[in-house]
Amino acid sequence: MKTWFLIFSAMVSVSVVRGQIKSANDIYRVKNGSDLTKVIPFEERFQFTRFLDGQVLFRNGKMSKAKMNYSLVHGEVLFVDAKKDTLLFNDNDLIRKILVGENLYFYTKGHGHVHAIADFGGIRLGKKQFLVRMGNEKYASYEQYSATSAISSYSSFVNQNGNFQDLESNVKVILKRRSIFFLIDQNERVMFATRPNLMKVYPKNKRKVNEYLKANQINFEKEEDLKNVLEFASRLE
Repeated sequence: MKTWFLIFSAMVSVSVVRGQIKSANDIYRVKNGSDLTKVIPFEERFQFTRFLDGQVLFRNGKMSKAKMNYSLVHGEVLFVDAKKDTLLFNDNDLIRKILVGENLYFYTKGHGHVHAIADFGGIRLGKKQFLVRMGNEKYASYEQYSATSAISSYSSFVNQNGNFQDLESNVKVILKRRSIFFLIDQNERVMFATRPNLMKVYPKNKRKVNEYLKANQINFEKEEDLKNVLEFASRLE
Protein backbone atom coordinates (compact mmCIF):
# COMPACT_ATOMS: atom_id res chain seq x y z
CA MET A 1 0.00 0.00 0.00
CA LYS A 2 1.48 3.33 -0.98
CA THR A 3 -0.50 6.56 -1.09
CA TRP A 4 -3.49 7.14 1.14
CA PHE A 5 -5.42 10.11 2.48
CA LEU A 6 -6.92 10.67 5.89
CA ILE A 7 -10.63 10.98 6.57
CA PHE A 8 -12.87 11.63 9.55
CA SER A 9 -10.90 14.27 11.46
CA ALA A 10 -12.64 17.66 11.82
CA MET A 11 -15.88 17.71 13.81
CA VAL A 12 -18.59 20.33 13.25
CA SER A 13 -22.29 20.80 14.01
CA VAL A 14 -24.96 18.38 12.82
CA SER A 15 -28.70 18.14 12.31
CA VAL A 16 -30.57 14.85 12.93
CA VAL A 17 -34.12 13.81 12.04
CA ARG A 18 -36.19 14.10 15.22
CA GLY A 19 -37.10 10.74 16.73
CA GLN A 20 -35.17 8.69 14.15
CA ILE A 21 -35.10 4.92 14.64
CA LYS A 22 -31.81 3.08 14.25
CA SER A 23 -32.60 0.79 11.32
CA ALA A 24 -31.42 0.18 7.77
CA ASN A 25 -34.46 2.15 6.52
CA ASP A 26 -33.55 5.38 8.32
CA ILE A 27 -33.75 8.66 6.51
CA TYR A 28 -31.31 11.31 7.70
CA ARG A 29 -31.49 15.06 7.34
CA VAL A 30 -27.91 16.33 7.12
CA LYS A 31 -26.93 19.97 7.34
CA ASN A 32 -24.31 21.27 4.91
CA GLY A 33 -20.86 21.04 6.52
CA SER A 34 -21.98 18.37 9.03
CA ASP A 35 -19.84 15.51 10.29
CA LEU A 36 -21.66 12.35 9.17
CA THR A 37 -20.15 10.35 12.04
CA LYS A 38 -22.33 12.43 14.39
CA VAL A 39 -25.50 12.00 12.32
CA ILE A 40 -25.47 8.31 11.38
CA PRO A 41 -24.57 5.56 13.88
CA PHE A 42 -21.50 3.40 13.17
CA GLU A 43 -23.58 0.27 12.49
CA GLU A 44 -25.49 2.13 9.77
CA ARG A 45 -22.46 3.81 8.19
CA PHE A 46 -20.58 0.52 7.85
CA GLN A 47 -21.49 -2.90 6.52
CA PHE A 48 -19.98 -4.72 9.50
CA THR A 49 -20.34 -3.94 13.20
CA ARG A 50 -16.54 -3.81 13.56
CA PHE A 51 -13.42 -3.64 11.40
CA LEU A 52 -12.38 -7.14 10.31
CA ASP A 53 -9.08 -8.68 9.24
CA GLY A 54 -8.65 -7.82 5.57
CA GLN A 55 -6.34 -8.44 2.64
CA VAL A 56 -5.66 -6.37 -0.46
CA LEU A 57 -4.54 -8.35 -3.51
CA PHE A 58 -2.73 -6.17 -6.05
CA ARG A 59 -2.54 -6.78 -9.79
CA ASN A 60 1.25 -7.23 -9.53
CA GLY A 61 0.78 -10.19 -7.17
CA LYS A 62 1.61 -8.36 -3.94
CA MET A 63 -0.64 -8.45 -0.89
CA SER A 64 -1.18 -6.21 2.14
CA LYS A 65 -3.14 -6.81 5.34
CA ALA A 66 -5.06 -4.47 7.65
CA LYS A 67 -8.31 -4.13 9.58
CA MET A 68 -11.07 -3.18 7.09
CA ASN A 69 -14.74 -2.37 6.73
CA TYR A 70 -17.05 -1.18 3.95
CA SER A 71 -18.36 2.39 4.31
CA LEU A 72 -21.84 3.14 2.95
CA VAL A 73 -21.00 6.83 3.17
CA HIS A 74 -18.11 6.55 0.72
CA GLY A 75 -19.21 3.43 -1.17
CA GLU A 76 -15.75 1.96 -0.68
CA VAL A 77 -13.72 -0.24 1.64
CA LEU A 78 -11.81 1.62 4.36
CA PHE A 79 -8.81 0.35 6.36
CA VAL A 80 -7.03 1.16 9.63
CA ASP A 81 -3.29 1.85 9.39
CA ALA A 82 -0.53 1.37 11.99
CA LYS A 83 -1.33 4.79 13.49
CA LYS A 84 -4.99 3.75 14.01
CA ASP A 85 -6.15 6.23 11.38
CA THR A 86 -9.15 5.28 9.21
CA LEU A 87 -8.20 5.67 5.56
CA LEU A 88 -9.46 5.31 2.00
CA PHE A 89 -7.49 3.54 -0.70
CA ASN A 90 -5.91 5.99 -3.13
CA ASP A 91 -4.61 3.49 -5.69
CA ASN A 92 -7.68 1.43 -6.55
CA ASP A 93 -6.57 0.94 -10.16
CA LEU A 94 -3.70 -1.20 -8.85
CA ILE A 95 -5.99 -3.40 -6.76
CA ARG A 96 -7.36 -6.67 -8.12
CA LYS A 97 -9.62 -7.59 -5.21
CA ILE A 98 -10.13 -7.03 -1.50
CA LEU A 99 -11.09 -9.52 1.20
CA VAL A 100 -12.78 -8.19 4.34
CA GLY A 101 -13.07 -11.20 6.61
CA GLU A 102 -14.58 -13.73 4.18
CA ASN A 103 -16.26 -11.06 2.06
CA LEU A 104 -14.89 -10.44 -1.44
CA TYR A 105 -14.91 -7.04 -3.19
CA PHE A 106 -13.95 -6.04 -6.70
CA TYR A 107 -13.09 -2.51 -7.79
CA THR A 108 -14.75 -1.00 -10.84
CA LYS A 109 -13.82 2.47 -12.03
CA GLY A 110 -16.55 5.03 -11.46
CA HIS A 111 -18.48 2.84 -9.00
CA GLY A 112 -15.97 1.92 -6.31
CA HIS A 113 -15.93 -1.43 -4.52
CA VAL A 114 -18.58 -4.04 -5.34
CA HIS A 115 -19.35 -6.86 -2.89
CA ALA A 116 -19.52 -10.31 -4.51
CA ILE A 117 -22.44 -11.80 -2.57
CA ALA A 118 -22.99 -15.08 -4.44
CA ASP A 119 -21.16 -17.32 -6.92
CA PHE A 120 -23.01 -19.25 -9.64
CA GLY A 121 -20.44 -21.47 -11.31
CA GLY A 122 -17.93 -18.67 -11.79
CA ILE A 123 -20.44 -15.92 -12.53
CA ARG A 124 -20.86 -13.78 -9.43
CA LEU A 125 -23.65 -11.49 -8.30
CA GLY A 126 -22.28 -8.20 -7.00
CA LYS A 127 -24.05 -5.80 -4.67
CA LYS A 128 -23.20 -2.23 -3.85
CA GLN A 129 -24.83 -0.40 -0.95
CA PHE A 130 -24.45 3.32 -0.38
CA LEU A 131 -26.27 6.41 0.79
CA VAL A 132 -28.01 8.52 -1.84
CA ARG A 133 -29.23 12.06 -1.80
CA MET A 134 -33.00 11.82 -2.10
CA GLY A 135 -34.70 14.25 -4.43
CA ASN A 136 -31.84 14.33 -6.93
CA GLU A 137 -30.93 10.69 -7.49
CA LYS A 138 -34.56 9.47 -7.77
CA TYR A 139 -33.54 5.85 -8.32
CA ALA A 140 -32.23 6.36 -11.84
CA SER A 141 -31.94 3.32 -14.07
CA TYR A 142 -28.62 1.49 -14.11
CA GLU A 143 -27.71 3.03 -17.44
CA GLN A 144 -28.21 6.50 -15.96
CA TYR A 145 -26.58 5.76 -12.61
CA SER A 146 -23.16 7.22 -11.93
CA ALA A 147 -21.06 7.64 -8.82
CA THR A 148 -21.75 11.38 -8.89
CA SER A 149 -25.37 10.69 -7.94
CA ALA A 150 -24.31 8.98 -4.71
CA ILE A 151 -22.75 10.17 -1.51
CA SER A 152 -19.80 7.94 -2.42
CA SER A 153 -18.62 10.72 -4.73
CA TYR A 154 -16.61 12.29 -1.92
CA SER A 155 -15.14 14.96 -4.20
CA SER A 156 -18.64 16.46 -4.33
CA PHE A 157 -20.22 15.34 -1.08
CA VAL A 158 -17.67 14.27 1.55
CA ASN A 159 -14.49 16.28 1.91
CA GLN A 160 -11.10 15.03 3.08
CA ASN A 161 -12.05 15.69 6.70
CA GLY A 162 -15.05 13.37 6.42
CA ASN A 163 -17.58 16.20 6.57
CA PHE A 164 -20.65 16.36 4.37
CA GLN A 165 -20.21 19.23 1.91
CA ASP A 166 -23.13 19.83 -0.42
CA LEU A 167 -22.71 21.76 -3.64
CA GLU A 168 -25.21 24.33 -2.35
CA SER A 169 -24.61 26.39 0.75
CA ASN A 170 -26.67 26.48 3.95
CA VAL A 171 -28.99 23.59 3.05
CA LYS A 172 -30.18 20.36 4.61
CA VAL A 173 -30.03 17.19 2.51
CA ILE A 174 -31.99 13.96 3.02
CA LEU A 175 -29.96 10.75 2.72
CA LYS A 176 -31.26 7.18 2.32
CA ARG A 177 -29.69 3.77 1.77
CA ARG A 178 -29.80 2.21 -1.69
CA SER A 179 -28.50 -1.02 -3.25
CA ILE A 180 -27.63 -1.68 -6.88
CA PHE A 181 -26.48 -4.94 -8.43
CA PHE A 182 -23.71 -6.04 -10.76
CA LEU A 183 -22.66 -9.15 -12.67
CA ILE A 184 -19.03 -10.24 -12.35
CA ASP A 185 -17.93 -12.59 -15.13
CA GLN A 186 -15.30 -15.32 -15.05
CA ASN A 187 -12.62 -12.78 -16.05
CA GLU A 188 -13.61 -10.63 -13.05
CA ARG A 189 -15.10 -7.92 -15.26
CA VAL A 190 -17.77 -5.98 -13.38
CA MET A 191 -20.91 -4.78 -15.20
CA PHE A 192 -24.40 -3.62 -14.24
CA ALA A 193 -26.98 -6.36 -13.69
CA THR A 194 -29.10 -5.75 -16.78
CA ARG A 195 -30.74 -8.00 -19.34
CA PRO A 196 -28.16 -7.24 -22.10
CA ASN A 197 -25.27 -7.93 -19.72
CA LEU A 198 -26.87 -11.18 -18.59
CA MET A 199 -26.87 -12.26 -22.24
CA LYS A 200 -23.17 -11.35 -22.45
CA VAL A 201 -22.19 -13.64 -19.59
CA TYR A 202 -24.32 -16.52 -20.92
CA PRO A 203 -23.85 -16.18 -24.71
CA LYS A 204 -24.44 -19.88 -25.45
CA ASN A 205 -27.80 -19.98 -23.69
CA LYS A 206 -29.43 -16.70 -24.72
CA ARG A 207 -32.63 -18.33 -25.92
CA LYS A 208 -33.25 -20.35 -22.75
CA VAL A 209 -32.36 -17.42 -20.49
CA ASN A 210 -34.68 -15.13 -22.46
CA GLU A 211 -37.50 -17.66 -22.12
CA TYR A 212 -36.91 -17.79 -18.36
CA LEU A 213 -36.99 -13.99 -18.10
CA LYS A 214 -40.27 -13.78 -20.01
CA ALA A 215 -41.89 -16.51 -17.94
CA ASN A 216 -40.79 -15.18 -14.56
CA GLN A 217 -40.87 -11.38 -14.97
CA ILE A 218 -37.47 -10.86 -13.41
CA ASN A 219 -36.78 -7.50 -11.76
CA PHE A 220 -33.09 -6.66 -12.17
CA GLU A 221 -33.17 -4.42 -9.12
CA LYS A 222 -34.30 -7.22 -6.77
CA GLU A 223 -31.64 -9.44 -5.22
CA GLU A 224 -33.79 -12.57 -4.95
CA ASP A 225 -34.91 -12.32 -8.61
CA LEU A 226 -31.30 -12.01 -9.76
CA LYS A 227 -30.22 -14.99 -7.68
CA ASN A 228 -33.03 -17.06 -9.17
CA VAL A 229 -32.14 -16.30 -12.79
CA LEU A 230 -28.42 -16.84 -12.17
CA GLU A 231 -29.13 -20.16 -10.47
CA PHE A 232 -31.22 -21.19 -13.49
CA ALA A 233 -28.59 -20.05 -16.01
CA SER A 234 -25.75 -21.73 -14.14
CA ARG A 235 -27.45 -25.13 -14.53
CA LEU A 236 -27.76 -24.91 -18.31
CA GLU A 237 -25.40 -27.02 -20.37
